[in-house]
Amino acid sequence: MSNVRQSKMLKLIGPLLLALGLVLGLAPGLEGRARAEGVVAADPTARGQIRVVAEENARSSQRVELEGGDAELSGTFFVKNIGAGPLKVTRVAVRTSPTDPRLPPGVTAELEGGPTATIAPNELKKVTVKWNAGASKARARELYGHVIVESDSIGPGEEPARAAAIGIHAERGYGLGFIGQHILSILTFLPLLGVVAIFIAHLMNYKEDKNLRLMVVILMAVNLVLATWLYIKFDNGFTKVDGNEGYQFIEHGVWIRSLGVEYFAGVDGISITMVFLTALISFVGVLASYSVKDQLKGYFAMYCLLVTGMYGVFIALDLFLFYVFWEVMLLPMYFLIGIWGGPKRQYAAIKFFLYTLAGSVFMLLGFIWFYLNCDPSYLSDGHATLRTFSMPELARVAWASKGATILGLNAVKVVWVWLFVGFAIKIPMFPFHTWLPDAHVEAPTAISVILAGVLLKMGTYGILRINFSLLPEATQWAAGAMAVFGVINILYGAFCAMAQKDLKKLVAYSSVSHMGFCLLAMAALTPQGIQACLVQMFNHGLITGMLFSLVGVIYDRAHTRDLDKFGGLASEMPLYTAFIGFAFMASLGLPGLSGFWGEAMTFIGAFPRYRALTMLAATGVIVTAAYHLWALQRMFLGKFREEWRQSKYLEPTGGKFPEINGRELLTIAPLAVLVLVLGFWPRPLLNATDKGALEAHRAVDKPGQAQIAEAPAAPQGSVFASGK
Repeated sequence: MSNVRQSKMLKLIGPLLLALGLVLGLAPGLEGRARAEGVVAADPTARGQIRVVAEENARSSQRVELEGGDAELSGTFFVKNIGAGPLKVTRVAVRTSPTDPRLPPGVTAELEGGPTATIAPNELKKVTVKWNAGASKARARELYGHVIVESDSIGPGEEPARAAAIGIHAERGYGLGFIGQHILSILTFLPLLGVVAIFIAHLMNYKEDKNLRLMVVILMAVNLVLATWLYIKFDNGFTKVDGNEGYQFIEHGVWIRSLGVEYFAGVDGISITMVFLTALISFVGVLASYSVKDQLKGYFAMYCLLVTGMYGVFIALDLFLFYVFWEVMLLPMYFLIGIWGGPKRQYAAIKFFLYTLAGSVFMLLGFIWFYLNCDPSYLSDGHATLRTFSMPELARVAWASKGATILGLNAVKVVWVWLFVGFAIKIPMFPFHTWLPDAHVEAPTAISVILAGVLLKMGTYGILRINFSLLPEATQWAAGAMAVFGVINILYGAFCAMAQKDLKKLVAYSSVSHMGFCLLAMAALTPQGIQACLVQMFNHGLITGMLFSLVGVIYDRAHTRDLDKFGGLASEMPLYTAFIGFAFMASLGLPGLSGFWGEAMTFIGAFPRYRALTMLAATGVIVTAAYHLWALQRMFLGKFREEWRQSKYLEPTGGKFPEINGRELLTIAPLAVLVLVLGFWPRPLLNATDKGALEAHRAVDKPGQAQIAEAPAAPQGSVFASGK
């Protein structure tokens, strides 16, 4: 039989054999043979299945990189039909809207051949994405987002599939090339180079530990320079309307795809000042670390690891990433206090560890609840995910309207309390504050500087970043209680400081008091109050960093901090007396120094909502002035105690207190200069935090329908009334 006749017979009996195979369960093999012979007719009910790829032959989704000049950038991707039937593409659009501007203005996506298309099996269509940044006058210097492709594609279970998406990314550049594009990661992970170098030095039995200390000083100095550049390049007027969720210097990529975890970093008006403060305090702290003489390799390795954790908390925009950095700080801080601290260092270190770990457990519970109850979303490359840790995505979820409960209680309120407790321990807020005085008293000087200058601010930062943005309704519900706790902190901390004889413990309790102003300010839920919190956080970091450095100066000479054992030091150490007097005046809020602005703005922001509480808080200023002036009098005024002439600690200097030296001045001088400059000219700090405070206020205190209805009408003839 000829080949032609065999082919005709196969075409005739092919469909019959296929039907028989389906009945007998033999279809796969027969279907494959029939397809090989080209005899299977197209199934009229077959549906298309979509796949979006950055390159024509790619098999998996990748982010589209837009390239070009500063004014216009463009890129392409492809919509591929991998199904057995035709695919009808109904819409291609960038994932943004006027009411929810995820992307900067000027971004468009155009499908090849028109707004809709039908794509045959195994065929594809090109989509062109353009960012006309120049024509749209976009402020953003980078772009991270998605293009959505809607179609009649089927999903795995033959049901309609979700809209497909692909990530898009563009860089217009901030300057410094690669360093500018990845400045946040460099700031965060550069200290880890110190950890690696110290580990290698240990393996090689390197003995010159002083050189390792110099290396860490250089690393912190480089980070300070980079953080200063970041602060200068930060666009103070950038808001959510300008795209990218209101964040700048973004770095966004998939980290753990199976869990929906991303490496998502960025800064805005809430975090930019904290990043700069971290760089400054880290540099000051490493200079203060020259007083540490033993086990330098271990000390500086832990120090560098701690600095990495601090940076990470302030740049993280993914809850999982935030939690990792939060916990990274715990271990090095435990060892830095427990090994290099004072006589009761083990007790203080364990207490710090247990308190912080307990707070972390509450925080983790809240993060898991967000993760399990969120809405579907997309990863940065466009991969669809049912769950996410992304803070901007979680902030879009209407949590209150879900009506979820935990043990019969309103879940939103329960989760808010979990998070608040976790952050309140770090602030620390009464009654969770008892770990702080012990940790401060026993910690080395440099670690006390970092603890007061940066770590305490993470508590208030976490409340602003997570509680305010993710659970605004619960924040309104709890604002009154937060204000009450803030006033308790102010008064309790001030009176406790008044009763102290240990200078370091006095400064520690003053921190409890001053952080109460942050709680009261943010509880006001006004733009002035939220900005007052940010200003107080920054200024308190400067002032307490200076105070703990100065406490370390006198302790290195006298090996005691007992106020009653001093007196008349002004005649022995006039320059040191001038600096500590300056720091005390800044701490008590003297006008003309930076400490004044945080307290004054707190009263302005909180008084309209909490008049009685604000008046109570104002009395704390009087007590604060009292304990500072009393300590100043006991230590520096009056007659010098001659018994110090016979002290064994002063024998090398002939019984005299050595004046503050050059290294110690270098530790204190940068902080003192900023305290003075910001006291007279706070505009650089206010400019950086203006928009961040407004965005936080918009998130937590949106006007309801009743407020809008009751708002007074615009006067006749005005621009608003005429609609012009």
